Amino acid sequence: MKNIFFLFLFLSAQILSSEEVKDPALEIYFQWILFRTQGRVSNEKESSRISALSSPVILGFKFEKYNEKFKTNLEWTLISTPNSGVIFLPGKNSYFGVLYKGFLWGAGRKSDSEEFPAWSSWKDGVEGLFVETDLDRIKIRFDVLDLYRGFPLIENQWLKLQGRDSFLPKHARDELLTDKEYSPTSQSRYRAGISLTGNKEDRFVYRFRARYLSLGDWGRFGSDTKESKSESVEGDRDYLVEWRLGLGFLWKNFYISGDFFLSRGIDKTGYHPARSERSIPISGEALRFDLGFYNSYVKISFFGFLPDREKRSPQGDILEMGFVGMGASPISNPILQQVWGFYPSAWITDQGLEREETNFPGKRPANLFGWKAEGKFLGISPGIHFTYIGFLKEENSSSGLWAISRNMQNKFLREAGVSIAWSPLEDGSAKIELDLGGFESDEVTGLRQWYMLFRIGGVWK
Repeated sequence: MKNIFFLFLFLSAQILSSEEVKDPALEIYFQWILFRTQGRVSNEKESSRISALSSPVILGFKFEKYNEKFKTNLEWTLISTPNSGVIFLPGKNSYFGVLYKGFLWGAGRKSDSEEFPAWSSWKDGVEGLFVETDLDRIKIRFDVLDLYRGFPLIENQWLKLQGRDSFLPKHARDELLTDKEYSPTSQSRYRAGISLTGNKEDRFVYRFRARYLSLGDWGRFGSDTKESKSESVEGDRDYLVEWRLGLGFLWKNFYISGDFFLSRGIDKTGYHPARSERSIPISGEALRFDLGFYNSYVKISFFGFLPDREKRSPQGDILEMGFVGMGASPISNPILQQVWGFYPSAWITDQGLEREETNFPGKRPANLFGWKAEGKFLGISPGIHFTYIGFLKEENSSSGLWAISRNMQNKFLREAGVSIAWSPLEDGSAKIELDLGGFESDEVTGLRQWYMLFRIGGVWK
């Protein structure tokens, strides 16, 4: 249905924008990826070893065309998969809009404003109907009908679409994967919201966002039980509201930014003697920051993400959920992001509300701290990054209050990677890239995995 919807937008855009236009542009791009990963869990059994190879082909196009009445910005990608043939994915901006009385009345996908460098992987946006306006240094967008499904993009789906089961050891597959994981299709839920982005004197940056998601029984953790469905108020009234306030400051070649997140909602569930109602409240907060240095040749950033955790009974049962995130994963490491499905808290993914009780990397509350550096010299772009992931305590009694040191447990992940890319042409229309990276866990979990990624790409304009 979504493919038909976007195809209709493309045909409509061609007809309606057939008048004289300003700067029409068409880009066709191609990528071939060779991906290899190996690893093991602590024991030496064959089922605990990890070894896989993948070589997907990606073909896409980007088309921009606009005049005084209409605006078209379409981007689509095709990727080969071993089990489902070719799959279509829209780019981060793929919409058609009508310009009327200072507003852009759009239909399709529109991404949120660009994040600071450390959080470039944490993408989100609207898929549906939206209204946007640009005032003096302020951009406001109303998401009227957002068919939320986790904002899948080729950059955070290409490896996952090859089949997560091919890259995981057997007992991890049994614990982390469900039948839905083997389907390339995703579900969606209604979301609506408002976002505001602005700056003052190109020095202060401020952002505000509020979103409402109709959750229902979407997801493994959000599934309604027989007891909750017997109530007069059924689980289809479950919801999540997210608030975000962000501030940033730029001075010469330095910057600092911080974002505060607030999530509130409710999830209907079965009876528990420690809860007065048959529901689990969602009441969480999270803080993220990014500070760094940049110029024409190099970017260096230090970052962190600090969510709170659940409120638990003395027996370890969840009485109140902590922070619940939305959008793509903040982690760019392809095996953590797409194979293990790691998110640093409970999250609304394309499979719904997910929270995993596991020792493996998954949807688990965790603090992130790290740094990254990127450069660009004479067509060569090196990069290096490191992230420490400290999982929050999940057992015994917990008040759910925000505390960094008391909430940390001895289970962690350390992930790192280096990359180098070369653009032989001055316009950057061709690129060869090599990435090497991996991660390791604490000794109790005993998980180690590395990867090699070789990519060749080109753009025809």
